[in-house]
Amino acid sequence: MTTETVPWLLAGVGALVGIPVARWLRWVTYRKPDEVDLPLPGSRWWVVPNLAISWWVLTWRVLASDAAQPGGGDPGADSPHAWLVHTIVLATLLIVSLACVCLAAMDFDVHRLPDRLMWPSMGVLLLGFLVAGVVAAAWGDMVRVVLAGLACSAGYLALALLSLARGSLAVGLGDVKLAGLLGMGLGWFGWQSVLVGMYAGFLVGGVFAIYLLVTRKTDRHGHLAYGPPMMVGAMLALLVAPGALGSLF
Repeated sequence: MTTETVPWLLAGVGALVGIPVARWLRWVTYRKPDEVDLPLPGSRWWVVPNLAISWWVLTWRVLASDAAQPGGGDPGADSPHAWLVHTIVLATLLIVSLACVCLAAMDFDVHRLPDRLMWPSMGVLLLGFLVAGVVAAAWGDMVRVVLAGLACSAGYLALALLSLARGSLAVGLGDVKLAGLLGMGLGWFGWQSVLVGMYAGFLVGGVFAIYLLVTRKTDRHGHLAYGPPMMVGAMLALLVAPGALGSLF
């Protein structure tokens, strides 16, 4: 089996995993007592293709992209234990992406990113990257992961405080924690991925807001599930070729 076929294989596995996950989400067991009377969200069919796509992107970025090959820019690419590093990183990201798809469904439903899923996701990401960093002896990369998470959280915290000062909750603390999670995940691949991911999240969020306004599914005072656009932005960042920003300057 080649590295080119593995992304497609895991995309198929992701689709299969997505079926029971979509069914579980329909039970809305994550709702708080004051949310149980809200209308049920209906079918979560979109979970299946979204999980398949995210697993394809992650597997391609970790295993098959040029940056993941010997001499590439990914941490551990030149390590004698590169295969082990890639396996640990991929397994970690697949678990976290599964949690993110669930968080997206919850955010769409109740405009909330539950801590009982957010904090374990952060723990899994940090632990997985720590083990991979030790195997690859990539100490500088581990520092970047932590700094990226802190920087993204700090940026979104500033936005949340600004939003609160204006009497709005457009950006909440759940988004702040999600920014930290996505920042750490992108930080493993470099600062370019972090910058592109955060910027793309803003763009996708803007497009999503315009769509909701044009289709009259909300008004300018309505709430926006901002977590899913942030996640889409992170996925798009992983598709950008390493060093692409440097070629623009």
